Amino acid sequence: MSGKTIIAALLLLSAPVLASDFVVHVHGLVCSFCAHGVSKNVSKLPFIDQSKYTKGVKVEIENQKLTIAVSPDRDLDIPALFEAITSGGYDPVDIWTVTAAGELDELVEYKP
Repeated sequence: MSGKTIIAALLLLSAPVLASDFVVHVHGLVCSFCAHGVSKNVSKLPFIDQSKYTKGVKVEIENQKLTIAVSPDRDLDIPALFEAITSGGYDPVDIWTVTAAGELDELVEYKP
């Protein structure tokens, strides 16, 4: 790999993700009690746009999905988001950007 390729890859990994909604697949998110705890933890994060969904979070237990809204003036903090999920005993599997139509768009690369 050339030095330019490595620099370009590092810039891509460190660039903020510019989207407003994200979907996280959460292993173990299977009941309304689970949903409430995860939703409560995630909604407290400073980058969550609480004007959307229920305090910025929508949970689909049948699909084990957590949709979050990020404030337009803030960057998504994936480590903080995943910590809020794992602190409740659940396992975030992956995170996706969401189109304006609400469809999954692109997988966000993240390695803890």
